[in-house]
Amino acid sequence: MAQQAATVANAGCSIHWRLIEAANQEETTMGVRDPRDISAAFGRHFNARDKAALLALYQDDAMLTLDGTTIARGKPAIELMINPMFDSPLKIAITCTAAHEAGDTAIVRSNYTLTAPDGSVAMAGASAEVLRKGPDALWRFVIDDASFASRT
Repeated sequence: MAQQAATVANAGCSIHWRLIEAANQEETTMGVRDPRDISAAFGRHFNARDKAALLALYQDDAMLTLDGTTIARGKPAIELMINPMFDSPLKIAITCTAAHEAGDTAIVRSNYTLTAPDGSVAMAGASAEVLRKGPDALWRFVIDDASFASRT
């Protein structure tokens, strides 16, 4: 992508900067620069079925629960938990609805809808996530509760 940016640099400054910006975004798939961006990154990687990029959004010692009962701790367990999701044809639309930061910790709330190829809604809900800012200044999931904000 960076080489592409250099190739079209003479075509116009705005095109050049957009391509550089896209290249930089790809280089930061190991986390996000702003906690409010974690939901969009999750959705992008999930819909692209890029499991490695999605797992890279999690701290090594993170935990994930889809239902509040079954908990996966650590990336290997998280990968096992999300494998069935990657085998499904569902797509996710996800939006960050709130985010709060305190030092190197953030809490994020997101609304999501999973849709089938025919457009029908398979599932909708609200999640809550705790993120930690790493030494590289990128934010990653520490706790991801996919249904926390939906449960009563």
